[in-house]
Amino acid sequence: MRTDARMRLTLLRWSGDIAAATEVLSRLAHNALRHAQPAHEAPAQMTVRLAVTEDEELVIDVQDPRPDIPLSQAAIAEEKGTGLQYVRLLGATVNCFLSSDMRLKTVRAHLLPDG
Repeated sequence: MRTDARMRLTLLRWSGDIAAATEVLSRLAHNALRHAQPAHEAPAQMTVRLAVTEDEELVIDVQDPRPDIPLSQAAIAEEKGTGLQYVRLLGATVNCFLSSDMRLKTVRAHLLPDG
C-alpha cells in the first residue's frame, strides 16, 4: 500500500512531504481495518481516495462501513487511541463524517504542501 500511495501522490504532483502523507494514509487505513469490522463478521472493507485541491492541499479520505462517529470523534479529540494523535503530529488536520445514508463513515485528513 505504501508504494501505491507514493506512486499516486507523485502522479497527483503534490508538492508536500510524500513520506508524511504516506504515513498518514497508512495510519488511517490501519485504523479502518482494525476498527471497522462489520457486525456480521464479514471482512473489514475500506475505500481510499486521494485528491489535491486547487490550493495544493492534499485530501486523504478513508471510508469504512462502520459508522461509529462517537468513537471516531473520541479518537480525533485524542481521548482514545494514539493513531490519530500521530497523524496530527505529521501535520494533518482530521475530521470524520457519515455518508448521506448513514451507513458509511469517512475519516478525512488534510495536509498542506511544503513551503
